[in-house]
Amino acid sequence: MQNNKTLFLAKNVSEILYQIKNVSGLEIVGGCTSISDLPEKALSVRDVAELKMINHHERYIDFGPAVTLNQILELDKERVPQILSEAAKSVANHFVRNMATLGGNICGSVKNPKAIKRSLYAPLLALGASLKFRNTENQMSVTVPFSKFTSVQPKQLLVNIHIPAEDWDVSVYRRSGPTAKLTEDSSAFCFLARTDQGVLSTVKIVFSGSIVFQDSELESKLLGVKLPLNQKAIQDYLAAAQTAFEKSFEPTTPNIARLKEEFLNFTRYSLNQLT
Repeated sequence: MQNNKTLFLAKNVSEILYQIKNVSGLEIVGGCTSISDLPEKALSVRDVAELKMINHHERYIDFGPAVTLNQILELDKERVPQILSEAAKSVANHFVRNMATLGGNICGSVKNPKAIKRSLYAPLLALGASLKFRNTENQMSVTVPFSKFTSVQPKQLLVNIHIPAEDWDVSVYRRSGPTAKLTEDSSAFCFLARTDQGVLSTVKIVFSGSIVFQDSELESKLLGVKLPLNQKAIQDYLAAAQTAFEKSFEPTTPNIARLKEEFLNFTRYSLNQLT
């Protein structure tokens, strides 16, 4: 106990769930790389072995939330989605990445409604990740698609991040804003494309920062298109992308003109990879 703050410890997931259930106001923390001061009651899960597991499967990887960003970068590049590795590498520096956890990056992105989406948010959304939570009341698990994740519910603990690890013919990750630092000007962009006999079969486009933009109808406009793309096709698609983006946000949205320009520039760059 120091300065009216208490740091709780736990050896395993069962102890964490017990503490969450019985200690009022307890907050889960990981590497603590993005907070300047601990909560009044904090429980660190960074060193819980069960939450540091990495399990490779043929078409996906399961990560524990206490896996650090450097651990992701140390994995076999042939088995980890490129945009996930690039996003992890873009975070701060080696020292911070050695402490920052995947779970902290995920939960920090939705800590409050105005939170800037962190560097891994766009890749996890583009890849179709899902999150598994354990409930303290009945010990049952619930799986939430990342696209539906808005907050950690009371009395729940994030225990697993399920990430598809399929092959993509084109993989683009881009960031804007200060290098290796998260600010209100930070944003991230992901573009994934898969082809089948010279025809686009799957496309994912995600832009995130102070806003989140992904439009399934916009993505579907590229499906079935033969490659290579010509400049007319690119310009036509950019016009459709601009329209879809403008329809998704009010003109009074803070910094919307800059965000739209960034999104269109990133999209143009990605489409040029298909020429």
